[in-house]
Amino acid sequence: MPAIENKMIDEDEDYIISRAKEAQKHNIYAAKAWMLTAKTLYPSNFKIQFEAYMMEKQSGNVQEAAESFSSLVMSRQNLQNLLPEITAIANALKSSEQSFLGQMFDNIAPDIQLIILKTSVENSDDTTEHCRLLVLLLKKFPQLGVDSLVKTLINTDNFFYDNRYARLLVVETIPLLTSLESPRLLQRLLVKAIDFYNSYIYDETENDIKDPWQKLYSVLDLLGRQLGWDSYLVNYSNILNKDSYFQKLLLLRNCEDCRQLLYCGVTFFLRSLYERNYIETHKGNYILIEALSDPEMPPTKRRKGEIEVTGISAHHFQMAANCWELLHSNEVISREFMKLTSQLQVKPWLDGFIEELALYQGRYDEAAPKVAVNNLSACVLKASILFFQQNYTGCIENILAAIPLLPTVEGSIEQDLIVGGKHRHLHYLPMTKLAIMHYFCTLLIRILMTTGNDTDTTIGHVLVLMQLGWPQEESIFLNIMESIKQKGVFHYNLFAAYIIHIDILEELSFIWNEKNVALDILPNSQQHLGQRRIGTRGADKGVKEDFKQAMKAQVARSNESMLNLIIQFITSERTFFLQVV
Repeated sequence: MPAIENKMIDEDEDYIISRAKEAQKHNIYAAKAWMLTAKTLYPSNFKIQFEAYMMEKQSGNVQEAAESFSSLVMSRQNLQNLLPEITAIANALKSSEQSFLGQMFDNIAPDIQLIILKTSVENSDDTTEHCRLLVLLLKKFPQLGVDSLVKTLINTDNFFYDNRYARLLVVETIPLLTSLESPRLLQRLLVKAIDFYNSYIYDETENDIKDPWQKLYSVLDLLGRQLGWDSYLVNYSNILNKDSYFQKLLLLRNCEDCRQLLYCGVTFFLRSLYERNYIETHKGNYILIEALSDPEMPPTKRRKGEIEVTGISAHHFQMAANCWELLHSNEVISREFMKLTSQLQVKPWLDGFIEELALYQGRYDEAAPKVAVNNLSACVLKASILFFQQNYTGCIENILAAIPLLPTVEGSIEQDLIVGGKHRHLHYLPMTKLAIMHYFCTLLIRILMTTGNDTDTTIGHVLVLMQLGWPQEESIFLNIMESIKQKGVFHYNLFAAYIIHIDILEELSFIWNEKNVALDILPNSQQHLGQRRIGTRGADKGVKEDFKQAMKAQVARSNESMLNLIIQFITSERTFFLQVV
């Protein structure tokens, strides 16, 4: 008999459900009446209760669906049959987009929400999915504690090879921490966070995390406060002054416990290095070179030490270099720094920096490109280093080798290539045609002035070279003019071919006209004009007029491309430059 009764019940419930579904197509109120009848007749029947829930869900009734689903969960007897719907709810909650199931979940009582989330966690087989659901559970119910999840994730062997685990731990789990008793565990979490965000920032295929550097500092803040670290150092923001922050780091240099310096310093170092790399990658091609200082110019106020670095990414490099030196300031800190970096994926952020650091520290042999490398960057850097090693022949050879490799982008003159003072000066030189040639001219001028060869040809070559960066070499120009005035004569047969800058032409005209200096600078047919001295007032009017016309002809050429003129000059005079040293 019981079997017959159960069969009759099944038939009755199927009949009522079918009538309700039929009515739902054209009369929702009739359908609800059928379902109300079914729920009254069979209050503990899972099939009927579930169909009632589905009807409310399909009708978009958030509150009624929440009540129906809560009743199903509370009965507990058929929880396994609810797993597909529980999984759907969990997936909806993981999404940032609004959904019906998400709204329904918000209308369910907290104790039943807990059952739903726990059930989803307990029935997930995939480790990653299990951890994701556990994070979801802990976000809703932080009082449950996240210690076990943290330990599970941090000990996952796949952490460094599977970005899903790293993201789960660093982005989703760590921010849920309220306190951890183990300083060692806190430091391990910091390492994971630094490694994840640094790798994420350098991986340009991902960009879904807004302001990842600030996210990393949020982790540093959260964990650093639990370790009792300085709030200023762990709560760094985009608006804080880098110089002030570094000065704060310097105060930790002699502390017995170097952990705060180590973790805050490494994070700051990576940030500075990233900003340097970003500028060089996105704002053109630059190369760090030895630039020049002029003791006759007023010194700049921005210099912070014995070395001044100028150019587009100078400040970020200077911070990174200072930080690197601080993290190697004694044996203990250096050893701990090497240990820490061995746990990080360091290659992306050290690329190019080590060579620049070697140049900054004056280790020229390590900074110089290999002898066999002869691309444009290598030639420019080798010319720079060889000049400061006083190997002038090698410097000139690399300048001459670089000229045929010059880029097509013309660019502009670098105003910071020469700074006032006697200190050492490095500069980020744009790899543009004009900037490179301007730099080569400054090197060649100093080579010619240093060799001690003060012949008129040498002086004339210097006058040609200084035209490109005028008036940056004005102090040298004034000294040359004084020397010519004292000698009373100046012979330069390339004058008409290469000197066209108005300021230089005006000054030469002045010393010819007012200082009675004999200038042997005109074309061959007019040589005698320049050599004749002006006598008493009104005398030699023809000479004066012819000289004036010759200078006007030079002035008329002042709109020519100075850059092309200088390239032609250096190329034509390569033999002179190679022999002068």
